[in-house]
Amino acid sequence: MISMGNQAGISRATELLSLENSSLCVRGSSQLLLEIPELRICSGERLVVTGPSGSGKSLLLSMITGRWAAQLEHSGTRTIGCERIGYIPQRGQDALHPLMPLGRQLRKASGRSAQAVADTLASVGLDDPQLLQRRPAELSGGQAQRAAVALAALSSAPLILADEPTSALDQASRDKILGLLDKVVSAEQAMVVVTHDPEVAEALATRRIRLDSGKLREELAPARQAVPA
Repeated sequence: MISMGNQAGISRATELLSLENSSLCVRGSSQLLLEIPELRICSGERLVVTGPSGSGKSLLLSMITGRWAAQLEHSGTRTIGCERIGYIPQRGQDALHPLMPLGRQLRKASGRSAQAVADTLASVGLDDPQLLQRRPAELSGGQAQRAAVALAALSSAPLILADEPTSALDQASRDKILGLLDKVVSAEQAMVVVTHDPEVAEALATRRIRLDSGKLREELAPARQAVPA
């Protein structure tokens, strides 16, 4: 049984999500796709999920958000302790409206002021005022990914999910995004990162778990400590 959030340094942290005896299967059949005996995610935690393709990593994110495909059926207990969950996709463009200028859509999506949007974009290295008027298709892959990080930060969501957030980037861009994630996700927020990249896991994780054929395995916690909440 795997229990998250019990390690030293986050004993007083707020529990944001718990799964108990949770599973996803194909509706109307006994085909079990993902089985989670127990999983707890607390504020300040940086949980990295690894595993081979088809192991259930994306399904786990679906289970966390409570949104899974219509042909799937959930059983077990899912308890959510926060109202909002932020999401950073593999491709930054997937988080953005393709036709709406960047500054306008970030204001609309987050409900934040123009100054807050500009300040957050500057914090992720998008400080050129002209970028506010560009559409996502006019941004480079690295710029779009930074914009997606900015959008997640502007949401002020207690829990941030990142699905392979660096896999579409070159090494230099990947390292910049890793630094930005560490910078803009606050000590009060939790972050769950799905990745194939061991360097991403090493850089971000306070706890690592591995999925294998829809089963949850716990790995040794890295030396990095949880962020005090």
